[in-house]
Amino acid sequence: MKMKVFLVDDEIAIRENLRNSFPWEEKGYQLVGEAPDGEMALPMLRDLNADILLTDIRMPFMDGMRLCEEVQRTMPWVETIILSGYDDFSYARKAITLGVKEYLLKPVTAKELESALDRVRRQIEEKRRDREHLSALRDRLSSGNQFLRDKLLASLFTDEGDPEDDDALLSQMRTLGVNLTAACYTVIDISFDAEGEKRLSCRGALSGLADMSGGGVYVCNAPKGARALVLGDNPEDTEERAYSFASSAAHLPELLREKNLLIAIGETVSDFHEIRRSMASARHARHLQTRKQENTGRIIIGANEETGRQMKLTEAELSPLYERLQYAAREDVESILTEYTQSMDPALALGYLRVAALLAARRIIQDAGGDPRSELSDAMVGKALAAEGDAGFERLAELLEEAIDFRNRNVSGYGDSAISQARAYLSQNYANPNLMLQDVAGQVHLSQSHFSTVFAQETGLTFTQYLTALRIGKARELLEATEMRSSQIAEEVGYNDSHYFSYLFKKNTGMTPSEYRRQNREG
Repeated sequence: MKMKVFLVDDEIAIRENLRNSFPWEEKGYQLVGEAPDGEMALPMLRDLNADILLTDIRMPFMDGMRLCEEVQRTMPWVETIILSGYDDFSYARKAITLGVKEYLLKPVTAKELESALDRVRRQIEEKRRDREHLSALRDRLSSGNQFLRDKLLASLFTDEGDPEDDDALLSQMRTLGVNLTAACYTVIDISFDAEGEKRLSCRGALSGLADMSGGGVYVCNAPKGARALVLGDNPEDTEERAYSFASSAAHLPELLREKNLLIAIGETVSDFHEIRRSMASARHARHLQTRKQENTGRIIIGANEETGRQMKLTEAELSPLYERLQYAAREDVESILTEYTQSMDPALALGYLRVAALLAARRIIQDAGGDPRSELSDAMVGKALAAEGDAGFERLAELLEEAIDFRNRNVSGYGDSAISQARAYLSQNYANPNLMLQDVAGQVHLSQSHFSTVFAQETGLTFTQYLTALRIGKARELLEATEMRSSQIAEEVGYNDSHYFSYLFKKNTGMTPSEYRRQNREG
């Protein structure tokens, strides 16, 4: 199996030289992607499931050392090789503390790079074998502290419990070197179909990931997979750890091979005796998703039996009014309708608005899983279509508000419209070359890990994939409709590096920008 390598360097000449001069495939490696800085690299690393990170130190936005810190924290299975033009012992010393395996000085020869890659490959393979052996050992233990810890932890996830028994369990765990006292807790229910040695390997990988949390996450076996208990200092901290662990678990090499992997995050609770409630919400969310038969690699969020439901946003071609209303809050309806009709002939505006508003209301309800004929009464529709002047405008607004209320009641997490706001923000700011995941997460008031997970689940694309698709789509329009040079278009859609833009464009369309323009002009 080829090891996947990801390259990060802000100098395009160095990236091109390494990309084109080293025989990646021949030597048993696959260069899966590249980026000019750490900020851009971090989400792409996870999306592409890289095994080895090859990175420069000094780069804009997020330098190599900060990137190594984030990779060690969220993707500890990724091994790192540093490329540096600086023979500075302080860099090397810090790199060692961050788990960096190789430190190469530029310029790097093909032989030096191959030797470093081969050494790292052997370490990765050895670690994977060790995890499998450790997992098998853990599973076969019939006595001892590890076995007892697993059994005690598993008892927290049963349907019933006694507060006195829970207090005794806390005390027992302390004697085994585990302190489960925290301000908040969240349960993660992880299910997969693996059997035999594969199951041992998956559980071992999850236990290894938990061990790297420094006491923030504990994992035990479950009949259909594993369960994790996340400890935190406050709800936000606990949520951040839960999403980070779930996302990292979903990208573990051992679990990536599982076709029916499903990770359900329970609600956050503030009392040790309420852990079973968190478990119940995670299990309920998993059961709902299992019935939909859309399990592969999904991370879902359960709050309670009423709200543990998700909706996948559509990418269908929609009417302009619906595009404005599909993510809108109830209180925004009137201002959207006013803006929508401002440029129209007043004599025609209401008639046009009646048709557009009725279609939009029906689509909102359909996307939320409802039947428009049941949710919008004939009387309400009749009044909206018959009323004239200001009254007609008000009736149409009420119709749309009714549709949005139905959506908010029936789609978990839609009332606050976080993903809707994110998509709207991206559509307005995609051309900003410095736009990062953390900027959009901040706009919708979610942690980066939470936002990254929810965004991917709701849209079906990772943040990087979505932003890239948005930018490449706009670039295609400009190539078809204008005479702008490729470098100008790159800047127009958010890429300062025209070479990197061309690389992404070809990767996404199969053609260079000039080939795309020529083909579409000829057609």
